[in-house]
Amino acid sequence: MDVFRFAGMITIVGAGSTLARTLVPLLLEETDETLHLVSSRMLPFKNDRIRASVIDITDRNALKTSIMEAMPQTIINCAAMTSVDKCETDRQTAWALNVTLVENLTRMARIVDARIVHVSTDYVFDGVKGPYAEGAIANPISYYGKSKLAGENVCLSGSNSVTIVRTNVLYGPSQERPDFVRWVLDALEAGTPIRVVNDQYSNPTYVEDLADAISCIVQRKRNGLYHVGGADYMNRFDFAVKIAEFFKGDVSLIRPVTTQELAQTARRPLKGGLISLKAETDLMMKMRGIESGLSSIRHAFQ
Repeated sequence: MDVFRFAGMITIVGAGSTLARTLVPLLLEETDETLHLVSSRMLPFKNDRIRASVIDITDRNALKTSIMEAMPQTIINCAAMTSVDKCETDRQTAWALNVTLVENLTRMARIVDARIVHVSTDYVFDGVKGPYAEGAIANPISYYGKSKLAGENVCLSGSNSVTIVRTNVLYGPSQERPDFVRWVLDALEAGTPIRVVNDQYSNPTYVEDLADAISCIVQRKRNGLYHVGGADYMNRFDFAVKIAEFFKGDVSLIRPVTTQELAQTARRPLKGGLISLKAETDLMMKMRGIESGLSSIRHAFQ
């Protein structure tokens, strides 16, 4: 990837997320920017080019003060309520984090003349005809998906300098915030049987690929909508089996179940996932498949 050197300030909201923890060292390496990290707790990053604001991001006044002091050229929003079932049962918190926060950030971005890069999801689609390209019509079937689509619309209507980056089933080596891979590995290690749906399809995304895409979008000042998903399209059960086989776990502990049998609180898109052709061509990227992603995780664990 070409490296564009420029100095300024990038604010990352939700800087304690799995994505942000991968994105921060990448931006430090690929740009000369100062990074303004906004989160609810102190983070372990140590660098002269990092400034930190420990605040409640749902507190509009605290957020405004933090951003006005930093005066960033770019705001990257990694914050969200991503638990699909919790969004269904706690709609007030879901709206506060997935919509109101975005509305506040968009308003503040206009004040300081900053670009916004906002992370979204394939759950804005109904999962009838996935995987989806950027031009597909959104039709969310869960409150999580509806709140994320509302956040996208707030961004797009509130600023001319906006990039929406949709992704799905993010995974990586982080152990602090367990993802699907970590959940499967922990169960196998404990000898605990798990039930995994065999009719929900997606293309799991390795976190470094998403971070690379966002870094490139920031450096190239791209606007618009990008889909970033992994190279392999499969259902969750097959993904779990691949994890078990790769790390030599007991595959027999993984039991297939249908979405209807699992009876999750919120509806799920069955054929979700994203087509990443635009990101691959415009950003000159190659998305990892499952084998490559799991190999990167194993290397990180060593």
